[in-house]
Amino acid sequence: MELDRASDLLVSVSVGTEENKQKIVDLSSAALKELLKMAKEKQPLWRDCIDGEVLNHIEYTKLFGEIDKTAEKIMRKTEETLLSPNLGSPRHISALPEESRITLYTEASRHTQFLPVDPVHIVELLMDMNQYSTVFSSIVSRATILGNLSTETPGNYDGALQVMAIEFNAPSPLLPTRECHLARHSKQLATGIWGVVDVSLESLFPNPLIRYRRRSSGCLAQQLPNGVTKIIWVEHSEADDSSVPEMFQALVTSGHAYGAKHWLGNLVRQCERLGHIMARSDPKPGDLYFFTEIVSPGRENVLCLAERMMRKFWANLSDSSENTWRPVPLKGAENVRAMIRSGEDEEGRPPGTAIVIATSVWVPASPRRVFDFLHDVHTRNREGAKPGKHYIDQYTVLAVITRVPSVE
Repeated sequence: MELDRASDLLVSVSVGTEENKQKIVDLSSAALKELLKMAKEKQPLWRDCIDGEVLNHIEYTKLFGEIDKTAEKIMRKTEETLLSPNLGSPRHISALPEESRITLYTEASRHTQFLPVDPVHIVELLMDMNQYSTVFSSIVSRATILGNLSTETPGNYDGALQVMAIEFNAPSPLLPTRECHLARHSKQLATGIWGVVDVSLESLFPNPLIRYRRRSSGCLAQQLPNGVTKIIWVEHSEADDSSVPEMFQALVTSGHAYGAKHWLGNLVRQCERLGHIMARSDPKPGDLYFFTEIVSPGRENVLCLAERMMRKFWANLSDSSENTWRPVPLKGAENVRAMIRSGEDEEGRPPGTAIVIATSVWVPASPRRVFDFLHDVHTRNREGAKPGKHYIDQYTVLAVITRVPSVE
């Protein structure tokens, strides 16, 4: 189901009533309490896996809801049968009431990272839709504020509450997007400690055809004495993945597409960019950030260009409602999609029409090896050493070293 603008308008009007405002306030407050508990709890609520931690659904139900012994036995047997042996993700347990027409399955993960930023900056980029859409452009294809229910002054995010329409995407036109209406709430919990939580509004505005619902998800940001911020990110959702192609099942179920580690990875890269832009002098090798042959005056321009290129790249890859993909009617091109885009009024592009063609394939190599191959100008030129191919010349290098200061 595509979350069209008519649905956005309906929710926008509905949240304006005093009754619904109070319901949203209560819902977001309860969601923040749940998020904090999920961020602080350890085993048995969370299980270790190769990409962080995944939720133990049975322990979650015990902690946040009632469950009888018979139901627990059924859930445990189902979980043991269907869980991925590597990831232990309890995603095959129905998460919707019996009367729902569409079955949703639970996905939940947690990841922790230490970043050299102030927690207030993390809160700001999550509450400002321009920053949010830019930083998480590989996941978020649309983010629109439908209502602001907080009474705080602009720029003060303590107690801020927004109602939003969100569209999440994965980097392939073959993967359907995930869409929902949600409330986003931020609050300062103590000096140097902030929490930001998302929670879907489908419980207040039911839709029998909903295919995605966001449970208490977000982050807890705590500033440490050495100036580093500890960020605990929790992703907890319910999704209908029946339309996900078989070739992407492992990508989605493993959490690589929408998991907590993916979200935090975007924050890490944002800190790397800010480290370059805000540096007062050219750092040296061994510093947290350094680059070669690019002097300070051109630093911001180069990074802004790179950011715009990546943002456009992600936008062109997704199955967003803004993209009108069409299948290519050729034998062997079942996984190829194409669309025509106009370059008029588009930042950084000359007027004209562009053809975008995209596909997805699996290759027998690790992601790191593929990245290194594409990143190395010499290997790319060897691959392109054929008639009619273009060659790449490298004039300079902007290098980034991610070395977070010690938390000890």
